[in-house]
Amino acid sequence: MDEGFELRLIEALQPVRGFALAQGIHHLFTSGLYERVAAGPQRVADVADSLELDPSRTAGFLRYLANEDYVTLSGDIVALTDKGRALGAYRPWYELLVGGYAETFQQVTDVLRGKGYASRDGRMVGVGSCGISAFDALPLVRELVSDLPAAPTSVVDLGCGDGTFLTDLVDGTGTATGIGVDPFAPETSAVAGISFVRSGATDFVRRDTRDDPDPSRLFLAAFLLQEVLEQEGRGAVVELVRGALRQGGHLAVVEVDHRPADPRVMRHGLGLAYYNPYYLLHVLTEQRLETDEFWQELFEEAGARLVSRRLVDVRVDSTGLEVGYLLTRREGDEP
Repeated sequence: MDEGFELRLIEALQPVRGFALAQGIHHLFTSGLYERVAAGPQRVADVADSLELDPSRTAGFLRYLANEDYVTLSGDIVALTDKGRALGAYRPWYELLVGGYAETFQQVTDVLRGKGYASRDGRMVGVGSCGISAFDALPLVRELVSDLPAAPTSVVDLGCGDGTFLTDLVDGTGTATGIGVDPFAPETSAVAGISFVRSGATDFVRRDTRDDPDPSRLFLAAFLLQEVLEQEGRGAVVELVRGALRQGGHLAVVEVDHRPADPRVMRHGLGLAYYNPYYLLHVLTEQRLETDEFWQELFEEAGARLVSRRLVDVRVDSTGLEVGYLLTRREGDEP
């Protein structure tokens, strides 16, 4: 055996280390350990008891995280390190990619062999997506709302996930009411003026065939059209856009520009850290990403006029891949 084998082995195993660590961080959050330990140093046995966890296994899990410098263990006292405490802001990315899509990546070979789409945890996808949106899509939609002639009196969030995006948007705009539509939407709302409907977006829009739009009503489709495109086809997306503009004055759309072969994107730090796995999971699941040009052509076909097009704040994401569109009916056309 040559002397360089061990060094090459260490390098080759870094993806395995990353795989285990991503799972470990995700479960640090979902187990309740993160919030408990964030409160301050405390005995491992007390932490385990408060969360109804096995104390021995909890100690072993925390030792693993201590070796990765996310917690410290001094005797039986556990505390978060600065590195561990900083993780809290990025929890939604773990909820989405690990909680929502870990099972997806386990099915790559089956999908490559043509055995249908990979599964995902729809609830966790919604939770993670809404959490991430607080940093990128929500400020982006607020900018689109600022391009409206007047503040909307109601917002219909098609594909609302866990509803937090809609709640934050309504709170931020002074909108009177909001309706969240999603198969995984909450059963009830704790916020006055917001209600939820457990339904697919296309079914919801098809139920209302009113001829005259309410100009003060804003429809929202954040990362939804990609789902409809793959599951129901281009025609269904065109009809969804037409239907939303038939019922409301405007439609705000957020999608991700599909550029996985663009070296300018793939050499970007966030391109490799986030968008490369994001692009891959969309190959495997019932979602189809498309280019900025594709979406603008589709909106034109649907009889929509582009009011404004905006990108995410470069301080959050400087790739320019997440795009927001504000649409209204084109004059003289009948959507």
